[in-house]
Amino acid sequence: MFSGYFEYSENSPPPSEISAPNWEYGKYWTYSFKTPEIEDVISRIVVASDDGTDYLTGVASRLDAQRHAVLNYNPMLGRITMENFSIYEKGIPQPLFSFPLRKNSQWTFSMFDVEEFKAKVVSIRTLDLPINGQTTIVNIEATASSGESLTYSYDTSAKWIHSLVFEDSSGIILLDMKLVSYGMGFVGEVYFVRATDLFSDVYNSKRGSPAIDLYNSFLDQGHPNWGDWDYLVYYYELITKENSGGTLTVADPLSKEAMKRVFGPNTFECTLGTIPSESGEWKVTIALGGDSYLRLRIAGGIEYIWTV
Repeated sequence: MFSGYFEYSENSPPPSEISAPNWEYGKYWTYSFKTPEIEDVISRIVVASDDGTDYLTGVASRLDAQRHAVLNYNPMLGRITMENFSIYEKGIPQPLFSFPLRKNSQWTFSMFDVEEFKAKVVSIRTLDLPINGQTTIVNIEATASSGESLTYSYDTSAKWIHSLVFEDSSGIILLDMKLVSYGMGFVGEVYFVRATDLFSDVYNSKRGSPAIDLYNSFLDQGHPNWGDWDYLVYYYELITKENSGGTLTVADPLSKEAMKRVFGPNTFECTLGTIPSESGEWKVTIALGGDSYLRLRIAGGIEYIWTV
């Protein structure tokens, strides 16, 4: 296992081009993730298997797999093509990297629901490693006509992403991903949850305004290509202040309360969980009073487990 880097070495000229990596089962990377919803989540991503066309990648924690399923922040999970290491976006391989990588080389891809990023290699530099060796870091900048940007890098020793920052058109960081360590020889179970968003909404209540009392719904029809969900994954973020509160209820198509939460005053809560999938129309009921904020997301998930 390797963790950490020394400073840039001016005495080591970088190579003129970087070839595609080769991966083996059990290769892993540990990354830190920050998004507007999560802070400093550490996840270990593992090459678990392949299907002849794609590498199959998962995480060493079922909770991390479920968190990604509903918040969709980890671009490495699921499938990565064996031919050119493209990442899937809505079922279509997208070249985050276009090998061989050369300074000033350019290409396009789609990711994070942004239709077209224009990527360019802006620099290639060499770093000294702590123990007997060096690595080369390829720095890439990608921008979209709609204003979003990706700044990321490839690490020849890690053989994958060194860092990645995704910003929206206002400059707000939506994802900050950094390599913590990497290695070979992972042994254990690896998880991936194939997911589709089913429900997402934000509710705000202000003191002095009428209380919020809303009803909404969503359909559970399973994945369009892969069949019924194993379960639904929910995530909510709640903030209430003094003399505030409310309730959240999610009921299945038979009107049974699959999940109910009662919120009191002066509460800050971020909660992730699962509920059994049931085909049909689900009902979501929200009641909020005073100064309250609630964000709710629900996704359908199919869970995969590989033993490495």
